Amino acid sequence: MNTLIKITKRIPFTLLTLAGLVIAALVTNTYFERITHTWLNRTGFSPNDLWYWRLERMFTSALVTVGGGAFWGALLIVIVAVGLTEWMLGWKKTASTFWGVHLLTLILLSLIVSLAGHQLRNIGLEAAEVARDVGPSAGYFACLGLVSASLKRPWQWVSGSILLLIFAMTLFMPPAIGENARLKFSADLAHLLAFPLGWLSNRLWTRPAQR
Repeated sequence: MNTLIKITKRIPFTLLTLAGLVIAALVTNTYFERITHTWLNRTGFSPNDLWYWRLERMFTSALVTVGGGAFWGALLIVIVAVGLTEWMLGWKKTASTFWGVHLLTLILLSLIVSLAGHQLRNIGLEAAEVARDVGPSAGYFACLGLVSASLKRPWQWVSGSILLLIFAMTLFMPPAIGENARLKFSADLAHLLAFPLGWLSNRLWTRPAQR
């Protein structure tokens, strides 16, 4: 019991995030089933939502998944990435990085997709600006970036470079059979933005200590 209490006190944000994902899955019936179009349209975020001030979707989209295997996968990665970050660096840094980078990523994604509209049309991704997506991946990949940057040299640079290369390669890989190309592009671009932002956020936390 004492061990459980210690763990609970050590990773409260991770446990709260897991609880939020579980509750959202129960409400949307996505713990085993794929999310319905109704729930996706109600909770998902698309780049266009930023310009129409549907800002609540920036928050709801982080706690809902597409369901089935993606839900259980999200729980696992939150436990590993967010849990490790909180265990190493505390709940304040973890929560700030998770939500701060998640929101910043969606803003940057919206700007990039809007500004690159013509180029996206040329490669068949013109609907990326209205493609709705859900999931906490931007937040937990940001936490992964923070953990990477917190490692001792040279491992912070080695791990950061390798993971960033993987995210970049994934962006240019073709979609799998049956996979929506526009959603894949938006998700992969979000991951490519979130990881380095999380990595760079380490500078915000270490700068005061270096003065």
